This record gives sequence, C-alpha cells and structure tokens, in this order.
Amino acid sequence: MKPPTEQAVVQATSCCLQQEALRASRVPLGRSHFVFRVELASGERVIARITRADRAECFTGFAYWRRQLAGVGVPVPRVLSMDLTGMVLPWPVMFLEQVPGDDLCNVYADLTAAEKRGVADDLMDIHRSVRGLPSGPGFGGVAHYDDGRCHPRWSHVMEEYFTGALEHLTSEQRQTQAVTCIRTALRGLGPELDRVEPLPYLIDATHQNVLVHGGRVSAIVDLDELGFGDALYPLGAARAGLLTRGPEAGCIEQVAAPLCADDPVRRRVFDLYSAIAALKMLAHSPLSVAGPPPADSRLGARLWALLDIFATAAAHKE
Repeated sequence: MKPPTEQAVVQATSCCLQQEALRASRVPLGRSHFVFRVELASGERVIARITRADRAECFTGFAYWRRQLAGVGVPVPRVLSMDLTGMVLPWPVMFLEQVPGDDLCNVYADLTAAEKRGVADDLMDIHRSVRGLPSGPGFGGVAHYDDGRCHPRWSHVMEEYFTGALEHLTSEQRQTQAVTCIRTALRGLGPELDRVEPLPYLIDATHQNVLVHGGRVSAIVDLDELGFGDALYPLGAARAGLLTRGPEAGCIEQVAAPLCADDPVRRRVFDLYSAIAALKMLAHSPLSVAGPPPADSRLGARLWALLDIFATAAAHKE
C-alpha cells in the first residue's frame, strides 16, 4: 500500500468535514497507519489517519474505545468524521481533532523535574480511570468487548509479540544472545505471566501516543484497541523508548513502581516487557515512515545495547 498523496488527503478532508482544507503534511510516525496533519481554511488543524481496507476495524475500534474511555475520564481526542466505504479515498480514513501537545518522548528531555512528576501523576490517574472499565473476555488487544481474537493466557500475548518481531528481523539478528535470553525468560516467567488477570490497560500509551502540553498529559491518542492483561507492559515499552533517547526514564519508573511492588520477579517481568518492546522497535514495519533505526546509528546502537541489558536481566534468576 502506497501512501495517499497530500492533495488526495486535502480533497478527502474537504469532503468529509464539509469545510475547505488548504494543505496536508504527512506526520513522520505511525507503524500501522498513514497519519497527516491537515490545515483548514478556518485556521483549525485536524488529524487524518488512513489505513488498509482490511484494517477498517481499527477505526471503528477507535470510535468505540474513545466513547468508553471518555466515559471514565481519560483525556482522548474527538472523532470528527470517518469514511470506511472507500468512496472518499481508496482506503478507510478517520479525522480527529488535533489536541495540543507532543509525544512524551519528544518533550521528555526538556521537562523539569516537577513537570516529570506531574506527567507521572497524570499517568497514574489515567491508569486508575482505565481500571474503571470492565475486565476483558481474554487477553491482548481487542477492538471491542465481543472481539473474538482474545488469547486465553497473557503468556500467549507475549509469545505473539516476540515471534512477530522475530519475523521482521534478519537471520543474523535472530541469532543474538538477547533473543536467546528472551526465550529463556519467557519460559521461566511463564507461571508468573499466567497469573495476570485480564484487566484493561492502554495498549499503545507508551513513550508515544501520550501527548504532553505545558508539562501535563493532554491526551492519549491511539485507541484502536484496548489491552487486557498487565498494565506494566506499555510502561516497559515507554521505558525502553525513553532510555533510547536519553539517560533516564524516572517518570515511567515512578508509574511502574506500584505495579512491581518491590517484587524481584515482577522486576524481571518488567525487564522482559522492556526487552520485547525494544525488539519490536528494531523490527521493520511496512507502514513505518522511517523504519527501525539503522544498527550503526546512535539510536540503533543504543536500542540494541538496551535490548541486551533488559533481556539479560529478565533471564537472570536471583
């Protein structure tokens, strides 16, 4: 699937919103959708998300979970319009309000210590709000409560994430010691993973998709699925993402601490989640704008180093 042209996005916006759109620019992010910022003649800016026809349920899932999450007080963007017919564009398209703020990973280094504490407090409040939703019918990310794609065990979700990332790595990368350590940790921590209950969590609220504005969380912006399982997993991904770009991730450690509960086994689980998330970041995604960072780049080298650290810690028994 090739990305739509900016002109096609402008025309689709004008049609769906019944307002004149002036210009569109592709946002350099997204591993599952094409994302554009669109400027309207009114001066307002909106977000256009476009996906493959076989992934239209992502947008119906977004609208569904947006209603559920707004109902328990989670800050989420409004859905302005969407078209799943293929008549406006050859693909499903969704339009969202543009909430002020930027991804946590893009602003983290510039936050003051007080602002980082404020972001952590906001994330913990959001976590508590999400827990106000009912438990799931199974484990993993789903588009709605009747979604039949749930896994019967949380360990199965982690295995799927792991093997899915491996499929998009080179043969040489699959032979690394870190990959062996993750396999060892998945086996050793299997009983602990299978004690996880199917509680709701924000599956993609990591170092990305958490918008920060004025030193506080302004919105959670990726809602295609809600996760059911261990809320520590996206925090492991957030930790890996922030440490790849900077020297610390204390904000995320603060949020994760109550979920680890000073338990060394839970700390190993946290390290396992960070390792699997790092492996996923290194894997190629066909809709990713830039792809994974090259292994010889600063980000790529840092991510591989963190992968080794997390995987070794997860496999190591006290």
